[in-house]
Amino acid sequence: MSFWRDLLFRYGPRRGFATGEIDIASGMNVRELGGFETPSGRTLNHRFIRSGTTANISKKDAGELWGYGVRSVLDLRGTDEVAGSPERLAQLLDVHYLNVPLYDYDMTAALLERPGSSDGYLAEGYLKMLSNKAAVRAIFSFLAAEPLDSCTLFHCGAGSDRTGIVSMLLLGLVGVERKQLIADYAYSFGYIPEVNAAIFGAGTQHHVREDLAMRIDAISVAHDRLISTYGSFQHYLEECGVTDSELARVRLRLTGKQPEPAFSVDLLNDSSTEADQKRAYYLSTYHNPDKMIADLYYYAQRTRDLTDRVDEGMHDRSFHDHEYITLDVPEAEMGKLFAPVPGVVLSHHLPGTEGGSARIRLAPTGHTVYAPATCRVTAQIPSHNAIGLLTQDGMELVISIGENPTAYHGDGFRQHAWQNDSIRRGMPLISWDATKPEVRALATVVTVEITNASEMSHVRFAERGKEISAGDAIAAVSW
Repeated sequence: MSFWRDLLFRYGPRRGFATGEIDIASGMNVRELGGFETPSGRTLNHRFIRSGTTANISKKDAGELWGYGVRSVLDLRGTDEVAGSPERLAQLLDVHYLNVPLYDYDMTAALLERPGSSDGYLAEGYLKMLSNKAAVRAIFSFLAAEPLDSCTLFHCGAGSDRTGIVSMLLLGLVGVERKQLIADYAYSFGYIPEVNAAIFGAGTQHHVREDLAMRIDAISVAHDRLISTYGSFQHYLEECGVTDSELARVRLRLTGKQPEPAFSVDLLNDSSTEADQKRAYYLSTYHNPDKMIADLYYYAQRTRDLTDRVDEGMHDRSFHDHEYITLDVPEAEMGKLFAPVPGVVLSHHLPGTEGGSARIRLAPTGHTVYAPATCRVTAQIPSHNAIGLLTQDGMELVISIGENPTAYHGDGFRQHAWQNDSIRRGMPLISWDATKPEVRALATVVTVEITNASEMSHVRFAERGKEISAGDAIAAVSW
């Protein structure tokens, strides 16, 4: 079922940094931020370079950086470091220069910190950097103010920790997936094949050096705490005070693309939309009626969500606002999956000694698939007979209808939750029209697959042949 893993993690590991033609012999840990996969393409070269100290940059290499497009330098070192070793590129080149000490953090901004944490001094240090919202605000305002086609070099001392945090924020803002963010950081501490094996070597056992494993754990804690606290990189940066226009300019610098409207109906609400664009939209709607249904669903659901947020004092925030959120999950439901359909347990498969996925197959008696846990929709396919989910406690799921769901290209399936929707357990995900023979023939089995089961210490499924009702517990995992 590797197809489904590709569906959820659509892009493979980045295999190095040779895509930007840059070779600075007198530099330290100089790397491009170009070439990373995003949902809309790849990040551009000649826009952002991460680096260690520039104290030993030669005049020749400074000229190389100028020729590469570097017109601004962001220095993340502390004031004492800068006083002891002034910025050399600013002395050699006519560049815009800003020093923002990322270690001079605001101790009162403790939202990300956890008293008595045992995550280690590295992770706590990164969380304190992220708590320095004034510094992050200054950093992104500086980056947004630079010309769109220019290149910014940002650095600290070794180009690993403070520089790694800023790199994570930049790449995370444009949608680079988690594993590649962690890999970008970890390349500062290991050879590329070694890091790739440690991070992307799914399903196989790799020995990871203790110091590299410690580094990977630290940045993982920082990343996951940011997402669990703020929901997304964008929301975190907004909380730091970075404006929407500044975020849009930084995205445009890094990807060359403005963020597209969430749904095409937004084009009609924009007074600057040209008449031919509106005609193109109407033609697209005519040929893709399902897209129009999705648009209408979006606006109807958003209205309900906004009403609920007023009623509940904004206790929950909707994914329709494009903000990753955390919905409350009862302790008793953590680590469990509940039957998405009524029926009978046909079989189940557990990971082997070398890891892999775990799955349970059900023979449904109903015509609707319900959410097996409180989760977020992470993937979908055009035929609407399969869906990817991420549960609140970290299970990565694919629910599919049929023995070979990707081979089906007909209709008859209706999807009730869409990409990035947050949904509670028991909400409908997919329903189907059992009067259609081709649909009835396909919908004889519903498979629930845990694609990251290799990360778990134990997976237990309901016994074969057991009759179940929708909502019955069918799986329990421990990490």
